[in-house]
Amino acid sequence: MLVSVGLLALELALFVPSAWSADVVVITENAVFVVLLAAMLRQPQDAFVQVAPHRFRTTRIALLFALLFMALIVAADITILLAMLSAGNAGVIHLLTGASGVVVVIVMLCALIGVPLFLGAQSHSISGEAPEQQPSEEDHELLRRLDHLMRDNQIFTDPDLTLARLGRRLHCPARSVSKAINLIHKENVSRYINRFRVSYAALLLKTTDRPVTDIMLESGFQSKSSFNTEFRRLTGQTPSTYRQHDGFDDNVLNRDLKRSDS
Repeated sequence: MLVSVGLLALELALFVPSAWSADVVVITENAVFVVLLAAMLRQPQDAFVQVAPHRFRTTRIALLFALLFMALIVAADITILLAMLSAGNAGVIHLLTGASGVVVVIVMLCALIGVPLFLGAQSHSISGEAPEQQPSEEDHELLRRLDHLMRDNQIFTDPDLTLARLGRRLHCPARSVSKAINLIHKENVSRYINRFRVSYAALLLKTTDRPVTDIMLESGFQSKSSFNTEFRRLTGQTPSTYRQHDGFDDNVLNRDLKRSDS
């Protein structure tokens, strides 16, 4: 709300009888967008309730490049405005020309070096780390309903399943679903859903001779790398190795799914 009021005030500033009002407004608005994009990138995965888990990384990459692009635009606009204000001063124009080139180099270095480092750090962290508070009875009841919905309806097989869709199916705010999962299972929504997908895939691997790729897709995974990573994280084995060894203890895979029923 506050941001909307501020942007409206900037638009009204366009009517100020000044030669530089339009330039200042555009630069300020773009700077605000840069700040908002940076704030979005600081949000945990569960905050993107409309984004399917397997698309979260792509969404974050898009936001990062949008942030870098907008920052470059702001730097270019400021350089142009200063050049216009310093018209006739060759020394200042020369300095601004060199400075603009440095800004472009810095932004490109951030894109080439900073982006992979940022994404790498994000991939090793679990968004929405478990708060200190204890789950309430309402949280346990919500998780019981969600567990039954996942098991009975197998909605985890939908590759585009999002936190927002879970909230609609349970007739409650998406934030409440995320909170209950974080408090009880100590993990985010993406990992919670993937537990059901891996459990289902493990069952198919043991009881059918279907190709691993077909099982991967039917379980709700969209990429082989994501499937293998989550399967190994939960079972300690690759899908192919798991199929060859029937002695694996399934309780290791399913024990955390039963916590909300206790």
